[in-house]
Amino acid sequence: MSASVATRMRARDSLAVPEFRGMIGAQIASEAGDQIARVAVALLVLDQTGSALWAAAVLGLAYIPATLGAAVLAPIADRVSRRNVMLVSDLARAALIALLALVAVDGTPLWVLLALLLVSEFFTPAFDAARMATIPDVLGDSALVTAGIGLTRSLNLVNQVVGLALGGLVVQLLSARWALGLDAVSFMISFVILRVTLRKRDGLLEGAATLARLFSDFRQGASAVAHDPSRRALIGLLWAMGITIVAPEAIALAYARDQGASDVSGSMLMAVTLAGAAIGSVLIGSRPALMQLDAILPMVIGCSIPLLFIAPEPPVWATAIFFTVAGASQAWLVSVIAFTTLLTVPEHRGRVAGLMSAGFSLTAALSYLLVGFLADRTSPAFAVVCAGVYGLLVVCVASVRWPAREVRQAVRGLEGHL
Repeated sequence: MSASVATRMRARDSLAVPEFRGMIGAQIASEAGDQIARVAVALLVLDQTGSALWAAAVLGLAYIPATLGAAVLAPIADRVSRRNVMLVSDLARAALIALLALVAVDGTPLWVLLALLLVSEFFTPAFDAARMATIPDVLGDSALVTAGIGLTRSLNLVNQVVGLALGGLVVQLLSARWALGLDAVSFMISFVILRVTLRKRDGLLEGAATLARLFSDFRQGASAVAHDPSRRALIGLLWAMGITIVAPEAIALAYARDQGASDVSGSMLMAVTLAGAAIGSVLIGSRPALMQLDAILPMVIGCSIPLLFIAPEPPVWATAIFFTVAGASQAWLVSVIAFTTLLTVPEHRGRVAGLMSAGFSLTAALSYLLVGFLADRTSPAFAVVCAGVYGLLVVCVASVRWPAREVRQAVRGLEGHL
């Protein structure tokens, strides 16, 4: 059977599960609107400040509350109904983004807009942890889980592509307030779909979800990962590669303006990296587990090298090609997320997903700021090249310290069962 046929069959089998179809529908409804809103706020800031650093900071801002939110709220998914976690998160985000749309008028201080965006993003890691922990419950078989996570990752990227591509256009044709209003509506649509299609499951651990207990759960999850060489290596690689992953998106708007291109071209440049990653995510999710494992480090190289070709500051269309190739190689993220989830016992998946998300959110937020700072002090192209060189250095270190035997044994044990 060809790989492309296997891809379609596994994706089709996962979509045959009604609950998973509902999760996919809710995901499609909400994520594109979220990206439109982020572009809208980033363009507002870029217009007012003219700074690539501040525009990149807005994109990275979402990761700051995600760090704390993942640490505090993600373990809730182990103690209460994961369905309820997702529903409450959707309602909270809809209300806060609607308020942001109302106050996004001339004269409103930037700190007010950014504060509302920060608070709304605080609920995202709880939603994401609950959704990731629910996928194995819904799909069951490990091959379907891997394919399902690949599909959700791909759709997440496609939704970002659509949102980023439309973001500049919506703001240009309508306004930032319309973009934010669309985002609020998208969260309500997600809420309705999940409430109708997703079956309620009780929390897997006993005890009230007090703040002290949630912090304790998070610490226990961190300790378990620290003592497990397989998950430690997978999550560590994800965290270490934050700069290389976010660099193209962080400088895209400023790069396009440096080239004399429009903001629509800038948002499209942001989108192409994600478009490539979406394609790669679907393809990698269908591969056998050990093949996915063997491809991780080569794909890390593949997402780093294309960034080096931005050194001569090629036109936007050529840069888009390099960013697309780099994005397609980011498919290794699917394998890291899937293996880490499946290697964790069901009752601890919320806290480990929170740990994985918290660390990556922190490194991504710092990466946006660092890349934006370099772009302001030098040029957007130089900042991207530095990110590519850094990625290759990470691969060199990882190839020496990678616990190949332990990870291979752990992944081999996943095939055929959870």
